[in-house]
Amino acid sequence: MKDFAYQQDAVKDLTNKVVGLLNEGGSRRKVVFEAPTGSGKTVMACQTLANIVDTLKSDGTNRYEEVAFIWFAPRNLHLQSYMKLKDAFSHGRELRPVMFDDLEQSEGIQPGEILFVNWESVNKENNVMVRDSEASASLYEICRKTQEQNGLPIVAIIDEEHMFWSKTADKSGAVLDKISPAVEIRISATPKTIRFDEKVRIGRDKVINAEMIKREVVLNPELESGITDETTLNNHLMKLALDKREQLAEAYKKLGVNINPLLLIQLPNDQKETMTAEDNDIANFVKQYLDTMRDITVDNGRLAIWLSGEKKNLEDLEKADNMVQVLLFKEAIALGWDCPRAAVLLIFRKLSSDQFTIQTVGRILRMPEQHHYTDDRLNIGYVYTDIAKEKINIVTTDADYIKKYALVAVRRPELNNVELKSVYADRPNDTRNYFGPDFRRILYAESEKFWNIEQASGGLFSLAELAAMRGEDYA
Repeated sequence: MKDFAYQQDAVKDLTNKVVGLLNEGGSRRKVVFEAPTGSGKTVMACQTLANIVDTLKSDGTNRYEEVAFIWFAPRNLHLQSYMKLKDAFSHGRELRPVMFDDLEQSEGIQPGEILFVNWESVNKENNVMVRDSEASASLYEICRKTQEQNGLPIVAIIDEEHMFWSKTADKSGAVLDKISPAVEIRISATPKTIRFDEKVRIGRDKVINAEMIKREVVLNPELESGITDETTLNNHLMKLALDKREQLAEAYKKLGVNINPLLLIQLPNDQKETMTAEDNDIANFVKQYLDTMRDITVDNGRLAIWLSGEKKNLEDLEKADNMVQVLLFKEAIALGWDCPRAAVLLIFRKLSSDQFTIQTVGRILRMPEQHHYTDDRLNIGYVYTDIAKEKINIVTTDADYIKKYALVAVRRPELNNVELKSVYADRPNDTRNYFGPDFRRILYAESEKFWNIEQASGGLFSLAELAAMRGEDYA
């Protein structure tokens, strides 16, 4: 991972704000960390936790010398974060990522331990983790021992905070009330927490300038208007998306870069992991089109599938030179999945709001080698969708990044800079037919002589005429 100034600044700011709130005391103090998709949120959070531990231990003026952490994340994202942090802290750091079953429950969370928990396992009263039993203590009891017996404050990390505000938001809030962490670090590209004590925000422009993410995303480029037949539209979208992937593959090849760009095809009804009838119909259409029109199949290794009942060719899918060209998937299955070579997204989707946000297109934002390329086509993300163009609504905060119906114009790589010679005619002032400053005076004088009138009230009317226009007698 490269070391970027914006990351260093954010980590320093987060560390100072969290330690400051710990020193002030109280519970459920909130720090919002807003950082764009692709900026390295997990890496920055990881370094922040390490810095908090180091700061508390090295500075004798703080309220606490040690701290314990709980990392909450939706669905299976906590597993991905656990693996990342376990790898990061495998050598010589006083932080130890743990899962619930690995915890010494009778002793609570120990100093420097990070307990990873997914929301779905704790936001219902009958869930095992929040229910005491003969076999294990509940999460609440473990937290009580951590705070009361061990004397440790708990810092809760809430990953993908925007998903906290779901139908179970009240229950999730009740969980935090019972745990009563000293500080909550709420992490998201699109945070929804309104009331907070501190906030650290990274602007998208800083991440673009660091060349961590693509310069922009364009929506439905080169899409023909007026197609109303669903089958015709779907065929057209498939062709456009596949053609774009091939163009990008050729561009990488010309630059001598060994990257095989990935086309992502997303099925509808992404909030349900199970396949609906509509999902199956579109999945079958996609597979048949790929097979007959492009020779892309599971058997020849060019198609990967990530669906609830079917998983094919997923091993090493994230590698830059993996031979898979197309991934068919559902959002609910793939939360948190990270694949920087993903470059084109085709969405067959029924959105509840028809809003396009960074969360919608986040999977194609990352730059595969963390830098931009001389061929600007590779610095752009491409999204195709069957949603009617008049229904597409790009939220205001993302309108400068997601371009609707944009025409992407880039210079052909084989063209050199063109220098045009400037040619102009030199016309000195003395040859121009300017009226000059005396024109008005001379015009008035000659007009008075020619029409036998006098200049009055700033106009060229006789005094008698002016009086007549006012309905007066002129004497």
